[in-house]
Amino acid sequence: MQNAFLVAAGLLLLGFLLRVKLKILQVLYIPASIAGGLIGLAIVQTTTVVGGSFVDASSDSGFAEWTSRLQWLSGDLVNELRTWPEWLIAVVFAGLFLEKESRSVRESVRQAGREGLVVWIIILGQTALGLLATWLLIQPFFDVPNSFGMLIETGFAGGHGTAAAMSTILEADPVNLSAALDLGIFMATVGLVFSVISGIAWVNLAARRGWTRDGDVRIPILNGLEARHQPEPVARGVVRSEVLDPMVFQALILSLAFVTGLALHMVIMWFFPFTEQFPLFIYTLIGGLIVRRSMDALHLGDLIDAASVRRFSSAAMEFLVVAAIVSLNLQAVMSLIVPLLILLSVAFVWTGFCLLHISRRLLPADYWFELGIINYGMSTGTTATGLVLLRILDKDMDSGAAEDFALAAPLSAPFIGGGLITFTLPPLLESVHIGIPAIGTAAVVGILYIVGAKLFRTAPQRTDSSLPQG
Repeated sequence: MQNAFLVAAGLLLLGFLLRVKLKILQVLYIPASIAGGLIGLAIVQTTTVVGGSFVDASSDSGFAEWTSRLQWLSGDLVNELRTWPEWLIAVVFAGLFLEKESRSVRESVRQAGREGLVVWIIILGQTALGLLATWLLIQPFFDVPNSFGMLIETGFAGGHGTAAAMSTILEADPVNLSAALDLGIFMATVGLVFSVISGIAWVNLAARRGWTRDGDVRIPILNGLEARHQPEPVARGVVRSEVLDPMVFQALILSLAFVTGLALHMVIMWFFPFTEQFPLFIYTLIGGLIVRRSMDALHLGDLIDAASVRRFSSAAMEFLVVAAIVSLNLQAVMSLIVPLLILLSVAFVWTGFCLLHISRRLLPADYWFELGIINYGMSTGTTATGLVLLRILDKDMDSGAAEDFALAAPLSAPFIGGGLITFTLPPLLESVHIGIPAIGTAAVVGILYIVGAKLFRTAPQRTDSSLPQG
């Protein structure tokens, strides 16, 4: 594990250096973890091929040492990194409820009901179209389970974390989708790269067409370094460093949430053995909520520094992405590349439709594109990508889009795009004919759109002649 950690850290550093130096990565807003992970994947795949060619000559002392090193890169290292996503995503989930106080559902509905409805349409649409494509285009030619269609939601709306978490469910009975982790990570990686490239293109188009609050928008090129003369603080101390380092104190709180979830997992598994297949991250999420509520009840909630916890969670996510990409089984991906390309094509078209049509019709007229581009980033890559794209258009975050998105998150995040429904749906899909949930989910999406059109439909104030009036 020590050597694997050093390799992962080295790849992150290499990815960061490439992001700072290469203009193409800056223009495309490729994260360092993606760049480093892809470099690691290329190295592993190369050593696999080269190592295989040396097998017959490995008895020669001149090749023995090199063969051993190549086998470590393509074998032991990959096997070690494959174990990381499961517990790293548990760390990420342990910090979710520690970072912020949860809002009431009533307040969320009142402040951002239409945004929550749009998110449900986008993500359920990914599931519906994935199931329809699997039923009508993929299963007639390929032997895949019904839940194969959920890879769009898993990789696009969910991302790398959800792909890692979902793999334990998709690979178990009754789904039995082999290499689910590799397929999910592949979808998430393609989705993230697509999100950045296409998102920048949409932002440029919106600026030229006058869809934004500010007509003249310039897209900054970020090399990854903050302004050295005025660096931004990333955390705050709530305890005296003479007693205990403030970051260590926050790490202890996060560890307490993780341990609470782990203990909860063990207790429940003791009384209900069938829950052994439940992923650990569900329990660490609850563990974080228990710790948060307990500290609030004891009037100690102010000791939790959300920024520090977010830093630890983000660090876990960076290493998760690198580990997942480097250990990607390309052979498993290539064996299903045609079905995956079908799902990707469907996802690309749907997300573009959601941005240009659904967002334009259902979101607030004054900032429909600003809020729509956050949803676009969220539904194709990560929320962070959506916020980066928003910052290009709304530098001071004063459009109201970010607030609406944040308020609506409790209406969707616990359920879809890596929530409760996402993780409970696969076993149900395998118990019925795929046509039933495919048509049923599509019908739900249609009903939600009709409801939204009746309640929230507005004609955008900023239009151009190239698009019909709403």
